[in-house]
Amino acid sequence: MNTRNLLVSVLMLVCVLLSACAPAATQAPTAIPPTTAPTIAPAQDGTTFSPKTFNLPITLSYSPEWSVDDLYSDVVTLGYTGHDAGVSFINVKKAKIGDGIAFPDDFVTWIQSSDSLFQVVDSKSVLVGGFKGIQINATYACGNKKNWIMLSGTGWGCANGERIGFIYLDDVYGERVLIQIIPSPDGKDYEFIVEESQKVLDTVVFSKP
Repeated sequence: MNTRNLLVSVLMLVCVLLSACAPAATQAPTAIPPTTAPTIAPAQDGTTFSPKTFNLPITLSYSPEWSVDDLYSDVVTLGYTGHDAGVSFINVKKAKIGDGIAFPDDFVTWIQSSDSLFQVVDSKSVLVGGFKGIQINATYACGNKKNWIMLSGTGWGCANGERIGFIYLDDVYGERVLIQIIPSPDGKDYEFIVEESQKVLDTVVFSKP
């Protein structure tokens, strides 16, 4: 190997060593786009209601589509805007049914009996305000009876063939409560009113008298 080739070889070796020792090029960090905050739907406006007249302390909330139609010592009724429909909370202690008969001690057994003013479609167990109850879907079957139930200041007549729903709570701090779900007369909005009523029922709180 001559001197020229030796010099070239040495220079190449130095270059290789310098390249190996040189720090690697720093890669620019990838910019991460800021996280977009999730959109939260505004809470629906509503009314919290604690009727002072009703003889069982109850608090409930309802949307603007509902309004108070009846307010007596034994019944509170909410009506649904645009529908001839609503939901009622009834303390049945002094209620009369049919031709002035006292409200049955066992409503669930009575409504399924031959003495009933209704034909039961189906039923299921539910909770309202933490109290166990039975929800019943039915149709009126009043025969020649004119009245279904009469209360201190209002009542409901019989409407043969029309749909109606009930939730019966046998013991709410010693009181019996019947929740009545009433669709428009043609019954076409029954499922809708049941669904909307459930939103109210989910807010119900009973208190000791």
